[in-house]
Amino acid sequence: MPVSGRISSQPLVAQDVPAPGRRTVYVATSKGVVYALGENGYIQWRVELGQLDRVCQQIDGYGVTGTPVIDPATRTLYVADAFGRLHALDLVSGAERAGWPIRVYTEYRRELVWGALTLVNGSIYFGTGSYCDRPMIGKVIRVEVATRRVSQWIAVPPRLGGGGSVWGWGGVAYSPVRGSLFVATGNAFRGGRNVGRRFREYAGYGEQLVELTLGLTVNAASHPKSIRQPKDLDFVGSPVLFRRSPCGELAAVLNKNGFLYVWQSAKVRAGPVSTLRVVPRRSDAPLLTQLALSPRTGALYVSTPGAIVRVDFDRRCRAKVKWSRPLGSGFFNGSPTVAGDTVWLVENALRGSSLVGFDARSGVRRFKSELAGPAYTAPSVVGDRLYVGTYIGGVQGFSLASDLSRTVGGGETALPEHRSWADAQRAWASREDGVYATENGGLSWRRIYPRSAIRVARVSRESGMIAVGERISDCNCRIVRLWTADAGATWHRTSEGVGGGFVAAEGNVWWWRGGVLNRGAQWPPGPKGLQKQTVATIRGAIIDADPVPGGVVALATRRVAGIGLDRSPRLLLYRNGVARKLHLPLTTGDTLVRSLDAAWPSLTVRGYDVSAFTRGEPPSVTWTSTDSGAHWRVTRQ
Repeated sequence: MPVSGRISSQPLVAQDVPAPGRRTVYVATSKGVVYALGENGYIQWRVELGQLDRVCQQIDGYGVTGTPVIDPATRTLYVADAFGRLHALDLVSGAERAGWPIRVYTEYRRELVWGALTLVNGSIYFGTGSYCDRPMIGKVIRVEVATRRVSQWIAVPPRLGGGGSVWGWGGVAYSPVRGSLFVATGNAFRGGRNVGRRFREYAGYGEQLVELTLGLTVNAASHPKSIRQPKDLDFVGSPVLFRRSPCGELAAVLNKNGFLYVWQSAKVRAGPVSTLRVVPRRSDAPLLTQLALSPRTGALYVSTPGAIVRVDFDRRCRAKVKWSRPLGSGFFNGSPTVAGDTVWLVENALRGSSLVGFDARSGVRRFKSELAGPAYTAPSVVGDRLYVGTYIGGVQGFSLASDLSRTVGGGETALPEHRSWADAQRAWASREDGVYATENGGLSWRRIYPRSAIRVARVSRESGMIAVGERISDCNCRIVRLWTADAGATWHRTSEGVGGGFVAAEGNVWWWRGGVLNRGAQWPPGPKGLQKQTVATIRGAIIDADPVPGGVVALATRRVAGIGLDRSPRLLLYRNGVARKLHLPLTTGDTLVRSLDAAWPSLTVRGYDVSAFTRGEPPSVTWTSTDSGAHWRVTRQ
């Protein structure tokens, strides 16, 4: 299932949502879009929270980077965006809860929530880290849900140079045994008193394992004595807490230097009880992944740049490598997830990326399946299904054969691309269990395709095109366009019609890719299939289009690769063989366009000012014209 933006967070799954016996998968992307997906990839809803521009080169724009958290009691999804805001979204509808979002930090161009959110006793905890290791002050932030009160703990204060980023994929760890939180930090920066010969990257609480109370005061902290070099040796994964007799509860965390460090959680100040190198000395790549624990084997599993490693513990709490299996290209593999007796992770090799499964006990590889692109976060495993979010913008799902026959829902959402009308009586609609057609204005429907579609376009009484996810290819990852000229009795694949989307207009199919607008040279397609005719181009990227008499109108954004704003949006109007560009009135703020609606001669463009909250202004911006784009009115709400 393709999504808009890269995925650097883990998919979440809610049971009995939106109805008993069903599950919903939630993913968030670098473009600030949160999706609720059915188990077969059907988009139930999506919400756009905004995308910050490319502050540095780590990602091409910043939206949602850290994994959200679900509160099943209130059926709420909590999400931190790139603008220092915490959102509370209804699991079923995606609607924002009353009183949300709230602002949790102000310097959003300096710090970001990289790791997962943690929900403990009615409070949400998360850490912040810097962009590209630039100067900032790392924090752990607490939000009390009932009151929305915000408090924070600072890792390294300005007088010691700041820094101490909280990078861990898994976020802040909670110990029910101790009733406390554990967090691992990155390096301190030069500044204040932390300069010259006195400079230490472990100043304050930099490069340390820190135990915090639920009220964010320090119980204990420890910096391994072996980490002394000023070489940016951050703790990268979140602490993993587990019990091992007779050692009690242990806290394990990885460092960029390729070592695993283990403390007794009740004796953090005493220093690590075990230190183990898990990356060979010959490797130059940093260790950047998250540990995983198997309750069945009692072992930890580490994904290194070149291997998957099982770590066991003896009765003296000392860690040792049980087995190691080669993996990847020696740079960056995904973090592991342990489900039953299988360790799942994504191998990112030079020949491509694959989902792989290893026997947790023996290390024998049991499964391998090609993916559409690399993935860095851990797979999510729920029941008999597994979900992977890829860094090229997609969610791939896997299921045991016994689970494929489980019934999915048949509902329809209000998303525009899920419904298309050829006239007042004839339409197609994508639902979770297939594509349906009506010939009587929606009084009755019949199924014409057995699976849900990502987009539908009904051109005429008998013809149209749909986009679906490919299940035949090795990686189950491509999007395929299918057209029919006999009301769905037969469907034909086409390599054309690819790109951002397509729409039916004036008895033809129109599609766009980047800033290029195309239409079918002939409709329905002839023996050679769908052929392309390019009709117009515009700078930027087309993101939406709607039919108008004699052609279509398309909306373009200047935001490309995380750079550019739409303070003066542009439309590409193509009517009766003539292309014309419309420039809409200038507005203030950091505005990005989102959608276009045409009810000729009226045109409506909707956008969102992602930084309006900093000025106390309404964020939604609407451009409206009632005279075919000759004059425009701009409103905010």
